[in-house]
Amino acid sequence: MPKVLKNIIGSAAFIAILAVLLIVSSIIVKPGSTVKVNALQDPLVNGILAENKNSIDVVFLGDSESYSAFIPLKIWRDRGITSYVCGTSSQELCYSYELLTKSFKTQKPKIVVLETNAIFRNFSRSSVISTKAQGLFAVFRYHDRWKSLQPKSWTLSADKTYDDRSKGYLYNTTMNGASVDGYMATTDEKEQISSENSKYVEKIRDYCRKKGAELVLVSVPSTKNWNMRKHNAVTELSKKLGIEYIDMNLLSGEIPIDWKRDTRDRGDHMNFTGAMKVSAYMGDSFASKNIFRDKRNDAAYKNWNDYAAEFAESTGNQLA
Repeated sequence: MPKVLKNIIGSAAFIAILAVLLIVSSIIVKPGSTVKVNALQDPLVNGILAENKNSIDVVFLGDSESYSAFIPLKIWRDRGITSYVCGTSSQELCYSYELLTKSFKTQKPKIVVLETNAIFRNFSRSSVISTKAQGLFAVFRYHDRWKSLQPKSWTLSADKTYDDRSKGYLYNTTMNGASVDGYMATTDEKEQISSENSKYVEKIRDYCRKKGAELVLVSVPSTKNWNMRKHNAVTELSKKLGIEYIDMNLLSGEIPIDWKRDTRDRGDHMNFTGAMKVSAYMGDSFASKNIFRDKRNDAAYKNWNDYAAEFAESTGNQLA
């Protein structure tokens, strides 16, 4: 056999063996239904895939601003609209896109909300490659789980039922007030949005349209992360792409945030009372579109009423 042919066959065999090893190791380390994995790191695996098929009306994407501000069970209690927060710490738009496409494998949301803080988080080409690799092979995302693996964890089950954050929301009642000096001060200047991030927002929009969903950009209240320069930049981008944009930082009348009481870390994130106000507004906004059916009296969604009741009780009946 010619040496060149031997090298080709050897290389092909190596790649095949490597692929098999990656697939098997990914199956082993991927969290099973009884594993309590940090949902903040990967809410897709730990939550939305466990929801009943085609039961979610709205999907939220974004970084920690999203899982701190949107309370799906509040929106459900008020409007009978189902939603799930696929928020992760320091989420990059390449990962937002991965979460979006995987969510649509089991769900058909009519609205996708992208919290805009992620639009200003730049990422490298290596991040895109890494995100795709992690999507294909779970071993890259859960490579540290070997330390805690027990034989009973070795399962081929794809069920993902664990989530302790109430449909992706992070419950937090810590109260650390913020200064509002200079907050949303008027200016015509615009923050720079990288061309890569602009392309990804457009890519997310195009995917939503292809799937019959509407993309909505939302900036949640934050004295630390938001200003008029960012507002102006996102306004320009939203007009260019034909996307609805809601900047809650300019809606103090409709969303009366008390910056002494409604933030957990001096204006960076909402706490529970702030999130209640944000979620009430979002529920009203969704309902005003007249595209959702109120499912609170639908027996198929009884578990949502049960979850809401449990959550309300655990928070001192403050969900109303």
